[in-house]
Amino acid sequence: MSSNIFGQPPSGTDLAADRRGVNNAAVTSAYIIAACAIGLRFLARARVQRSAFAADDWIILASLLGVTASFASTIIGGQYGLGKHVWVVPLHGVVKVIRILFAYVLFYVWTVPLIKLSVLLFYRRIFGMNKAMWTCVGLTIGYCVSCTIAFFVCCRPVSYYWTQYADPDGEKCVFNMYPFYLGNAAASVTTDVLILLVPIPIVWKLHMRTTQKLLVCSIFMLGGFACMASLVRIYYMTFLSKSANITWIMGDVFIWSSVEPCVGIVCACLPTLQPLFRHTLQQLFGSRVGRYLGSSANKPSDKGRSKTSVRKSRDWDETLLATQSVQVEMDESRRGRMSEEGKITVETHFRLVEETRHDR
Repeated sequence: MSSNIFGQPPSGTDLAADRRGVNNAAVTSAYIIAACAIGLRFLARARVQRSAFAADDWIILASLLGVTASFASTIIGGQYGLGKHVWVVPLHGVVKVIRILFAYVLFYVWTVPLIKLSVLLFYRRIFGMNKAMWTCVGLTIGYCVSCTIAFFVCCRPVSYYWTQYADPDGEKCVFNMYPFYLGNAAASVTTDVLILLVPIPIVWKLHMRTTQKLLVCSIFMLGGFACMASLVRIYYMTFLSKSANITWIMGDVFIWSSVEPCVGIVCACLPTLQPLFRHTLQQLFGSRVGRYLGSSANKPSDKGRSKTSVRKSRDWDETLLATQSVQVEMDESRRGRMSEEGKITVETHFRLVEETRHDR
């Protein structure tokens, strides 16, 4: 038992309590939802849009590997005492849980930036890049690199991070880890908010009805659910500095550290799933529904126009969750696109309306 190291349990503590089942069920549910979202995303791209997979697709798939590792860490941690009160966990079990936590933090600081980079590359594919997006890219990469370096140098030697309870005099940690955890989480939430706000000014300048602008903005703002999961994670992390019952408290931290990236993956995939949703409705209810969702709501008026230029971006269908043919004027970065073969291609659709004047 590790009770001598961590003191005596508070009165009223149920030492027989075990939350492994709750922990495993929570992370398993979140993982399955995230995996399904990515599977549907690739299905929509391959079978419905019939387009090549882009960089944002592959990066979101890479983030699933990190989520998988986090999911496995939670399950394995439960075998050594994660979800139990620390006073009933053998000391070697506590050491194992802390060692798993070390790997878990590394998975987290690499997985979350991958999700953010996927979202930013999706923005790039739709809108092109601007200074705000490049700033978000820099902050995201900087967050990943700085957190990784800080975590590897926090204790000397690195192994003291998980052996400090078994061998308190082995070496030392350079700085207190709890402020690092909170600062890490706060930086992640900040970049989340910035990335959510980046496309709003761009969408608001597009030539479409206000209701459509609100629809598109609301889709992008769904990433706010990931921010809320981050805040809940921060809340549970604050208990780590207040209680010695680390194996019990870390159960909640592990849960929300898995739920947050899973929610982020789902939110990142939602804008790409509307074509699949529309295609499914067409199959179930006929083409009339598809036409309604696809183009009729936004046809520009012919009144007062002799020539109308309608520009439709290759991936604009995803932006509107799937578009309706709207009259759109993209910025200069989208007017000419460099193709993979090195040629500049411009996609333009013209509709000519001939007017006949009758002289009286």
